[in-house]
Amino acid sequence: MEATVLIADDHPLFREAMRLVVSSALGEGSEIVECESLDAALDAVRRNPNIELAMIDINMPGMDGLAGLARLRQQAPTLPVIVVSADERHSTVEAAMSVGASGFIPKSFSRDSMTEAVNAVLGGDIYLPPSLADRDTGVPGSSPEQLQDLASRLALLTKQERCVLDYIVGGKSNKVVAIELNIAESTVKAHVSAILRKLKVSSRTQAVIKVGALLRM
Repeated sequence: MEATVLIADDHPLFREAMRLVVSSALGEGSEIVECESLDAALDAVRRNPNIELAMIDINMPGMDGLAGLARLRQQAPTLPVIVVSADERHSTVEAAMSVGASGFIPKSFSRDSMTEAVNAVLGGDIYLPPSLADRDTGVPGSSPEQLQDLASRLALLTKQERCVLDYIVGGKSNKVVAIELNIAESTVKAHVSAILRKLKVSSRTQAVIKVGALLRM
């Protein structure tokens, strides 16, 4: 699998490490665009519409914390963004995901774990560190309280997201959904990522299981 990936970090050594991760995940033929500030990242996305994934450090120059992530999401709403940070606090991860990140990779991660994260996000899933995924996105039981919480989360979905979710539950691929709804596949991926974030699950499979539990009530 080849893709164009943006790596935005102000530390050259870490950008080099990320290049190795991307090469490991996607192969040597992938194109990598590097930059070291938010302004450069925004310009790179503007000039390279084929970028399929952005990996950014929320502490690089110009980011102003998560405000920079919000600006990037506003400029490129369908572009999956993985936040790569040395700040592994739960509050930071949760805040990044609420702004629209599709994944969060601690800089302390091994190369293999980072590679797994890149593959997951490019595959349309949400990626969180395992400890947080177990805590926040595991598929719960079917107690009345849990199902009520799920119903509340479903109410947060837009009309288009509900439509995409119906196709997911029906086992349709992103490509098929794009054809059925007459929209770009990248737009479908963006909707799927938003659905997973709102339902607090990390994969399409978990979303299907959760919705299935609610439908069996």
